[in-house]
Amino acid sequence: MGTLQLQRHNYRSAGPASRRILLHVPTTSLFELDRVSDELLELFEGQDAISADEVRVRFDGRYAPGEVCDALDDLLALGVVAPARKSYEIAPRKVSDAPISTLVLTLTTGCNLGCSYCYRDDLASPKAAVVMAHETATRAIDLLFRQAEKLPRVGIVFFGGEPLTRFAELRELTLYAERQAGTRGKKVDFSLTTNATLLSDEMIDFFRDHDFGVAVSIDGDEAEHDRRRITLGGKGSYRIVAAKVKRLLASPLARPVAARVTLSRGGSDVARIYRHLHDELGFAEVGFAPVTDDPKSPISLDADDMRRIVDGMKALGRDYVQDAKRGRHHGFSNMNHMMLDLWRGTRKTLPCGAGLGLLAAGTDGSLSLCHRFTGTGVGVFGDVNNGIAQERLGEFITAAQRVNAACSECPARGICAGGCYHEAYVRSGDPLTPTFGHCDFVREWLAFGLDCFGDISAANPEFFTAKNMEQRNQR
Repeated sequence: MGTLQLQRHNYRSAGPASRRILLHVPTTSLFELDRVSDELLELFEGQDAISADEVRVRFDGRYAPGEVCDALDDLLALGVVAPARKSYEIAPRKVSDAPISTLVLTLTTGCNLGCSYCYRDDLASPKAAVVMAHETATRAIDLLFRQAEKLPRVGIVFFGGEPLTRFAELRELTLYAERQAGTRGKKVDFSLTTNATLLSDEMIDFFRDHDFGVAVSIDGDEAEHDRRRITLGGKGSYRIVAAKVKRLLASPLARPVAARVTLSRGGSDVARIYRHLHDELGFAEVGFAPVTDDPKSPISLDADDMRRIVDGMKALGRDYVQDAKRGRHHGFSNMNHMMLDLWRGTRKTLPCGAGLGLLAAGTDGSLSLCHRFTGTGVGVFGDVNNGIAQERLGEFITAAQRVNAACSECPARGICAGGCYHEAYVRSGDPLTPTFGHCDFVREWLAFGLDCFGDISAANPEFFTAKNMEQRNQR
């Protein structure tokens, strides 16, 4: 063996000595290092470049030569050490056909709220809304079933505007989709995100009877929520939302109801928001999403906001770890998603399922990458009458897999894959340009998640059994 060099860009590690967890960055695979591998890696970390003689001096008489050779072979195979700098290039997989299994139906551009951070360019009041015709919606559903011919189940997401402004149509489309699924021997999963202001007992009963997954957009307590989520008349919406949420949560649905919190400038006390929504109102899950508006916008997050948000999320994450060690469920969904990604060894070459498994139908029947693009005229790949423009969509997905030079050695690239297409479009005008605004925070969140994974696995390995993790995925 000649001199070997440590390849720091190819791994991250966390956990105590002799129980260290190693994240292999190129594949996002996790490995628990045995004592020999841990000490060998520690030797390289102290000097970066190591010769065969230095390895022998360190390990002679302490471990059998075969054990040391096996450990070194493992590190070489992973590219954690190598004779010279080693980077992994993953060639884009050419996509010629991208069938979908999930369809977002934009029932209306109308909404009864006027949230200051809404990303929709075509948003209107319910009276001035453009709505999706019933025939357009049924054609979209028919297209979904044709696309998913070989799959046992499909997903339909009702979106808006506010989808509950068209509840009668939503109900008819649900029944239509169930009939179509029945004739094809498939299962259809329904979900929606709502501002909850229009929720009624009739709606709640319907959602329970048809196994809907429901997420509620709510930003915290009254003062926090009413800063951004206001009625068209300029009044706060918290009191009516909270009252409707209490009715919803008092009559449990098949799937736990989640709260979706949008964080904008000045609203960064995530621990307080979580405690109110989870402990006081009773949401099973609470997830946080930073506003992705133009960085020049007065509501966009600056570095100080992001610092407070990440610090708050880490504080919640530590609570999550303490509950996990005791085998308890914690409702911080961002942390749950991170643990699932690490447990599964998620390696993204695309930032999300937009265009690959999922498309969104606009009110006019055009097919966009996701709900955020409907109404923009950008990212359109066919329509419900003529089908998916597979060649153009395939070209887009193939191009989206190419790793930007700035991302090539980022430890979070397998989790992030360049970031949201729509955020990239808003910031640069190009959906395929990586969003570099918060890269340092993304890497910090990954490093924190890896530490937490190691801490939980050492104290309660049962937490990461397949049965437990899949149950968390279904929440």
